[in-house]
Amino acid sequence: MSKSVYVAAIVVAALGGAGLFALNTNIAEHKGESKTQPLKTFEISDEEPDFAKWGRNFPAQLDGYLQMKDEYIETPFGGSLPYSKIIRWPAATTFWNGYAFAVDYSKPRTHYYSQIDQMETKRNNKEYLNAHGLPAFKGQPGACVNCHTGFLTAIYKSDKLSPSFMLGKTEVMGAKKMGFFDVFGEKGEAMKEAWTNMNKMPYFDVMKKVEEKYGDGIHGSHMGSTCADCHNPDDMSLRVTRPAFVNAMVLRGYEADAKSGIKASRKEMRNYVCMQCHVEYYFEGKDSTLTFPWTKWKKDEAFKIENFDEYYDEKFANGEFPYDYIQKDTKTKIIKMQHPEAEMYSSSLHYRSGVTCADCHMPYKRDGANKVTNHNILSPLADINAACKTCHPQSEQVLKDRISFIQNRHAYELRGCENNLLALIADIKTAREELAKLPEFANLEDKARDDAISKVIEKAQYAHRKAHIRWDVSFSENSYGFHSPQEFMRIIGQCKEVAREGQAELANALAPYGIKIELTKTATIPAAPLKLDHKPPTGSLPTETMKKVDEDVKNLNFK
Repeated sequence: MSKSVYVAAIVVAALGGAGLFALNTNIAEHKGESKTQPLKTFEISDEEPDFAKWGRNFPAQLDGYLQMKDEYIETPFGGSLPYSKIIRWPAATTFWNGYAFAVDYSKPRTHYYSQIDQMETKRNNKEYLNAHGLPAFKGQPGACVNCHTGFLTAIYKSDKLSPSFMLGKTEVMGAKKMGFFDVFGEKGEAMKEAWTNMNKMPYFDVMKKVEEKYGDGIHGSHMGSTCADCHNPDDMSLRVTRPAFVNAMVLRGYEADAKSGIKASRKEMRNYVCMQCHVEYYFEGKDSTLTFPWTKWKKDEAFKIENFDEYYDEKFANGEFPYDYIQKDTKTKIIKMQHPEAEMYSSSLHYRSGVTCADCHMPYKRDGANKVTNHNILSPLADINAACKTCHPQSEQVLKDRISFIQNRHAYELRGCENNLLALIADIKTAREELAKLPEFANLEDKARDDAISKVIEKAQYAHRKAHIRWDVSFSENSYGFHSPQEFMRIIGQCKEVAREGQAELANALAPYGIKIELTKTATIPAAPLKLDHKPPTGSLPTETMKKVDEDVKNLNFK
């Protein structure tokens, strides 16, 4: 070996050794980081649920959370771009005619904006609602605060804010229905009172009290969902903090817990922290108590749409909750479905395979040597690699195509459901007009006439109510079919069938009066409303890409 080659070999070996030493040192440092992180340096509590204060101990999670401020992800049917859904799909304005959602309904933004969006929506603007044909609406109740603010625990629990809601003894639901507060002993009575008073206050009165204690910025009354909603300040373990969720779960047979809200494994909690808000709900009684309609949904079973039928039919029969609103065209007493992700996901293959909400919407990521849950909460389509490929080995494009097919098929079938429901509404409206001309109805006062006609066509109206529930679940649930494709197809099929059955019932009801109308087969879709005066980008017009998707769906141009 020549001298130059020998020297070169020594240099290469030395460099290799130095590189190996550096690598081992780096690995050792990262291992040290993984053992020492996260460090809890600052004390945190429900007194100060501000994400900035909690994030001092957990900077990686805070970084993810803050990314949601600027995330405007467009996907074919979801994402976080807050476009107007009633402009994109105007049939909804007919279905919700008589209710605030017919005036304004946009795709929600990220959790960072959950409070801001609620404060800015026209559904919470009583002057706007009154000027647009809804004179009885006074804005939303404080019950809406339950899932739109990070200050909920402070409202019912902390000494800094809860006394603001102690208005003197108020009539509250019995202990057997208030499992969340029972586990706190004597303190639970005060917490229950604060929560009950919050529910029945006007929305902006509640937020005014928050503003008085914490200010009006994003770290005060404008703060949306945050750390305190899902984590215990003592050790950052997962918890549920929404009393209505715990109450509903207790009635299903689960057990409340003072620390975690509900007794459950950590894996179950990775679902429950999301399920406490992503649900169907209503406001019960004069106190507008937030209530989940789950007593017919049996413990450890998948939800079925018939559980809602049974629950709301019972509430209608005993007068406890007959309706959310009366549809203006048909005078039918309608239940407005909210966003039942929890219910629908329970029947999915993913759920049955042990996949949690957090696995897909908050997938793990690397922060140095640490493996952390991504707190930039988005559609899985924003990061297929992290959200899906952990379990699915196929290419990203193959996985996107699978999602696209499910959602496109859902959209196509849902448009068919909308046609049949629009047809039923149009025919009921015509039938009411024809019946009102008859002497036995024409001479009655307005309300008496409406009630008498409703008695004649009650079976058609019940079909309207039942079909509407199925349309609204399929339309308002935010996965647009993906959370449980098979169950959604069953529900939409029922919607189409029940609506047509309602038309047949209507024809049968009119026959004794000698009235025959031509039943509608292909309905007319109403014109889209004009763009609302929102602060951009909320209420944006549907994009050209969305329009192309809808046109392809209409023409079955998908595979």
